[in-house]
Amino acid sequence: MSAPLFQIVDGYRSFGAVQALSGVSLEIHSRELLGIVGPNGSGKTTLFNCITGRFRLQRGRVLWNGTDITRWHMDRIARGGLVRTFQQSMHFGSGTVRENVIMALDIARTANRKHSEVSIPGDVEGLLDFASLGPLAGTPSAVLSHGSLRRLGIALALAVKPTLLLMDEPAAGLNDAEGRDLGALLRRVRDSGVTLAVVDHDMGFLMPLVDRIVVLSAGRKLTEGTPAEVRADPVVIEAYLGTGFDHSISGGATQGPPLEESIG
Repeated sequence: MSAPLFQIVDGYRSFGAVQALSGVSLEIHSRELLGIVGPNGSGKTTLFNCITGRFRLQRGRVLWNGTDITRWHMDRIARGGLVRTFQQSMHFGSGTVRENVIMALDIARTANRKHSEVSIPGDVEGLLDFASLGPLAGTPSAVLSHGSLRRLGIALALAVKPTLLLMDEPAAGLNDAEGRDLGALLRRVRDSGVTLAVVDHDMGFLMPLVDRIVVLSAGRKLTEGTPAEVRADPVVIEAYLGTGFDHSISGGATQGPPLEESIG
């Protein structure tokens, strides 16, 4: 296997008496789609915050293509190709869908982004079509459905042609049809050459998409493996996916307790 695109090595981060990350190590490999799951407070969001420079690790290292970026600022990390979406719908708050995409592409052009190997379209109409937003191009972003807003947020993040895209709860609040549309978009993103790491509590959405899953618990990595390996792990099933988890899942699951987190 080739060297990892990204690594966090023995990462620690606390907030007062709360140990949000405690010795977490993980790797993300080029062009894979990694899922990250865990219960409330397990460290998922803190992990993303430390990866992207919003928080600093108190111990440990963050490596990007073998370079130590632990002390880099957020803007330098983003210019290097490591980009994040948030749980909240991302858009500029005004203007049409097309105008939002134009603004994102204008910002990307001034961001001094290094050359990217990904095949994301770099023009307005191409990016709209890529995110299945063409028919909505003239619609004000403020009146979009939740699912369309999610796709718009992803299109805005893709404007900078990221190498690694971190996504925090992208399927939260989506109905089944919106979830299917989002899943199809994430497959296109991965097929374009973008590496993806996705936090989500909707296992029916996540399991059919990902190549590998990392399970966090109380700031530590509990286990990792393929979806088949993780869904067969009795400790994971009982403690983190809930008693409602469907052992026979192939394209969907009975969702256990919500796994959203505040610090974690």
